[in-house]
Amino acid sequence: MATPDSPLLSRIQQRHAEVNERAATGLPLNAIGRRLRLDRKTVRRYRNKDLADPLASAQDRSHGVLDPFMEHVQHRFHAGCTSSMQLYREVLALGYTGGYHVVHRYVVTIRKGIAVPARSITPRPRDITSWIMRAEESLNTSDMAQLDAVRSACPEIAQACDLLREFTDMLRQRRGHLLRDWIQKAELGGPDAIGIFADSIRQNLHAVTAGLTLPYSSGIVEGHVNRIKTTKRQMYGKASCTLLRAPILLQA
Repeated sequence: MATPDSPLLSRIQQRHAEVNERAATGLPLNAIGRRLRLDRKTVRRYRNKDLADPLASAQDRSHGVLDPFMEHVQHRFHAGCTSSMQLYREVLALGYTGGYHVVHRYVVTIRKGIAVPARSITPRPRDITSWIMRAEESLNTSDMAQLDAVRSACPEIAQACDLLREFTDMLRQRRGHLLRDWIQKAELGGPDAIGIFADSIRQNLHAVTAGLTLPYSSGIVEGHVNRIKTTKRQMYGKASCTLLRAPILLQA
């Protein structure tokens, strides 16, 4: 079985062979582990699986940071760009943060016809939220491309993205006079979660409108309240109000 020229894969192939040679003689797992200095679970995994399984798993792990860019590398390679250095420069421009050798090894596997297929990477919810809430000009090319792919795959996320960006713009630009129209749009055509959020705003419409319009904020007051509560918890109820009053006044 042909395998990529990689120290990791060569080591796995050697270990798999050594484990199975000793297992064939009847040695128990613990004895094999002691002789090869491997954990018992690792020995069992090598003994119970064909070589192709650990090799495929190791190939998959070895790419790691390259995963989001595999499809681009494969597409460009089959389009005629077979230079590892050129492909490395291209993925760097797309946001790749790994080293050249990772790209080169993957290109070698493409040449040999044994490359791990490019797979669809599902972004984490926190990443999608970050892309939506940040200003578009602050997103790099890779983030923009992934957000566009998510929007295309899920119409609800596209609706949520548009509504949340409108709300963020109202907040940053203090355009509270647009709030009623936004609430109506969110309740009629937005995802359920945003509709519930819009309904809660409607119940406190005047207060939220003021918050989106006026330059004033209760943030300073809330900060002082949080500081007092923290001081109280640190004392853990072991002192009277008189003693609690002293550090609060000293911090003021």
